[in-house]
Amino acid sequence: MKIKLFILVIIITLISACSNIVPQVKENSQVETKRYDKTENQITRTGSPEEEISDNNLVKATVTRHVDGDTVYVKIAGKSYKMRMIGINCPEYTKEIEPYGKESSEYTKSQLLGKTVYLETDVSNTDKYDRLLRYIWLEIPTETSEHEIRTKMFNAQLVLNGYAHAGNYPPDVKYTDYLKKFQQEAKNKKVGIWGLEKK
Repeated sequence: MKIKLFILVIIITLISACSNIVPQVKENSQVETKRYDKTENQITRTGSPEEEISDNNLVKATVTRHVDGDTVYVKIAGKSYKMRMIGINCPEYTKEIEPYGKESSEYTKSQLLGKTVYLETDVSNTDKYDRLLRYIWLEIPTETSEHEIRTKMFNAQLVLNGYAHAGNYPPDVKYTDYLKKFQQEAKNKKVGIWGLEKK
């Protein structure tokens, strides 16, 4: 009985001693804490551009090179990114040549190369080819209205002038309804790709 009592006292003493152990933290040492970053879930190998502008959630960029009608290179805060425009699809003019691809490519080059633009993200940060996915604003919009989209968004201007098809590419569908409407206008006017004779 004395042995059991002795063992019990030792166990209680050990438990009591362990509970009083406190991890030592050096004075002035920094404890790493994880803060929520709103772009954290969007970061990929290309990284997430910085320099956000006010509450519009737009990023200022310079177009440094064009690839074709819907793909360009942009410089943001000194870093270069390949960028694909959201919500549209221009005829191919790289590995494959499609009707009106050259015209579409040249239009984008003439309108954007060397210009300052403002980029808007929808839901996705990049596509499967690691290109940034963005809407390109030629000027900062003052509101989300059809007039602002029609006159200031380059993606929309490509569709309105018949250089691109409007597409539905979930989850990035913020302006799909507007772009579809603009496509119907271009079709009715038979501009650009819609004016080509079908063989």
